[in-house]
Amino acid sequence: MAYQSRKRNYKSQREKYQRTTRNIRTIILFLIIAAAVWVFKNRYEIWPDLNTWFQ
Repeated sequence: MAYQSRKRNYKSQREKYQRTTRNIRTIILFLIIAAAVWVFKNRYEIWPDLNTWFQ
């Protein structure tokens, strides 16, 4: 059987989509964690603003 370099690295649309969605989910997870850390670090500055908006 002959060597076919063009088929060796073929990825279907489903595999590309799965890779993209996994990367997006990872990025969103780290953004949520970073936002939670930022809110926790600045909680004393954020709390008065929330009180003025919701009271």
